[in-house]
Amino acid sequence: MNLLDRLHCPDCKARLAPVSTNELNCTACGRTIAVADEIADFVGLAVPGPYDPHRYGADPAIGEAPIGDLLNRVRKAAGTRWPNYLGEVLELGCGVGQMTESLLSAVPMRGLLAVDTALANSRSCRNRLPSRSGTDETPVSFATLSGQQDAIRDAVADTVLGVDVIGRIGDLRAFLATVHRVLKPGGRAWFVVQNRRYRQALCQAMAEALVQAFARDRTWPTETHAAIGVLARSRLLLVHQGDVEFLNNVDQKHVFDSEVLEELAKEVGFATAEMIPLAPDPLGAEAARSLCESAGLSEDFAMEMAPLTASAGRLFFELLGRQDSSHSMLLWLTKGTGPRVQVFSARPKPPPVGFTNANTAAGGPAPRWCVELLARDTPAGVTLRVGGWCLANADVRWVRLTIDGVAANAPVWRPRPDVHEVVNVAGLYHSLNALCSGLEADLLFEGVHPAGGRCPFRLEIVLASGLILMGPAPEAIAMDEPLVISQ
Repeated sequence: MNLLDRLHCPDCKARLAPVSTNELNCTACGRTIAVADEIADFVGLAVPGPYDPHRYGADPAIGEAPIGDLLNRVRKAAGTRWPNYLGEVLELGCGVGQMTESLLSAVPMRGLLAVDTALANSRSCRNRLPSRSGTDETPVSFATLSGQQDAIRDAVADTVLGVDVIGRIGDLRAFLATVHRVLKPGGRAWFVVQNRRYRQALCQAMAEALVQAFARDRTWPTETHAAIGVLARSRLLLVHQGDVEFLNNVDQKHVFDSEVLEELAKEVGFATAEMIPLAPDPLGAEAARSLCESAGLSEDFAMEMAPLTASAGRLFFELLGRQDSSHSMLLWLTKGTGPRVQVFSARPKPPPVGFTNANTAAGGPAPRWCVELLARDTPAGVTLRVGGWCLANADVRWVRLTIDGVAANAPVWRPRPDVHEVVNVAGLYHSLNALCSGLEADLLFEGVHPAGGRCPFRLEIVLASGLILMGPAPEAIAMDEPLVISQ
């Protein structure tokens, strides 16, 4: 099956026909699709940004971590589910072609279509592969697409796959529905995804390991700030999980609870959906080492952190079930061979919390914070520089600041090891929350202007549970005067 048998016009779904070696043309509406280096470029000049929720694949400027023997681990985890023949294969988010190369060298298939959003990635993937000129070679086609473009024909693939692509997609339901549509009846899809519960335990364990090393040596290990930066980015994702609007501004948008992703896949029509541990690591040592190395930290630091994490994090990892024993999971989906009616009931809503005082939900000692503010009047409105820190045993999502009735949020996640040193010396707060308690944001209150150099003001602490703590603050904030609010 060649490229034109797999793709159609994204506007009217009609067939595409070659005009020249550099151009395809829709036979119905006349839309033109450029072909660059044998890559059908449906994206063209409208390239989604690196954080776009419709992007397939990673930002070429960031690059990709080596995948090593990932294909072997996928096949081992799949077990008897792995077919003898993959048939027609569609790879979404092929990146620079690491998995593409592994598949072509080890797995029999009829043909492969490699898709990415970035033309640079598709070129790298194509150049990575050996020459496909032999008559016995698997034919490989390339296309650049985004999740907003419906250019893949229905039921053209026996196998659909992707590595670290689902976590970058904004609308998961629409993505999985597309995968279901392009699969042939009886086909299968698999994706490598990250496990939320394991990531949470890993971050808590690594934070505790750093804190224990500091208590032992009375100094932070080398590269601590960079390591806390890794934890802080993970904590940002974990605390704001499900907030699509906010996470559109970051590259990785999702980590997954197994049962939630399984249920979503079944809701869009898959006959089976299973989340399988890809590489069980119940103590977190290997996961900690890999996370450090993928973040560019030195091998010496990674090797030091691995046993510390396994020792300090035992309490956290013992809370995980067998299905959550791996940082990466294999989502394995199959499409039924005929019509099937399924009825799903929505997840029950949680009962009312019922707290009379939001501080009750913070756990342990009372939350503390030191918020540094500087407001200025600009033509667009009041701008507010926010710094400082906010610490609680419960996860804090935002420091919400309201000026003259207009609210804006400053996320709490920046690395602040000094907060642990000074405020958490007795260990009353969770290590991860203390190390990643920093505030740093520039907020615009559009259309708001002071009267007499001052504006009405309110400060609130928003927990991840949705509860709100009212913070002590002056009734008004003055322009160009630094303000520090401590609790």
